[in-house]
Amino acid sequence: MPLRMYNSAHWILCRFDNKEMCLNIYNSYTKIVKEPVVLEAVLPFSVMIPYLLFHTGFFEGKNIPEQEALKPLVVKMVPKLPQQKNDGDCEIYVIKYAEYFINEMLNEMPKIFNIAQVRKHLATQLYVYAKRKQVENYDTDNDWVPKDV
Repeated sequence: MPLRMYNSAHWILCRFDNKEMCLNIYNSYTKIVKEPVVLEAVLPFSVMIPYLLFHTGFFEGKNIPEQEALKPLVVKMVPKLPQQKNDGDCEIYVIKYAEYFINEMLNEMPKIFNIAQVRKHLATQLYVYAKRKQVENYDTDNDWVPKDV
């Protein structure tokens, strides 16, 4: 999940690993936004997610005692990620981290992103997607989006 940290004007990617029962944190600005600040921001999620899982039946049939199931999640900082050079590109890095994770290519992520090129590529992808929707006349299942937009 993308997470705008309440204690900093910075976005990080927070990924819940349900096998290891941990939160993996992707921080693109470790030089400025240090680990203690990130840990403070994700602590509420670390505590709340086990309760949500417990009360939705996630642990049923897994022989995990309630006390163990309700422990806060371990938070792991993902090391050696591409890092932003300024304080305005964190959202682009969150998108790219998510893209590489979703495509199961984390090990192939470059050490440096060409942010200008990434921005153009994202804009092009959005434009092509919107144009395709118009041409093929299909609708997205979003009730909150007016049909005349």
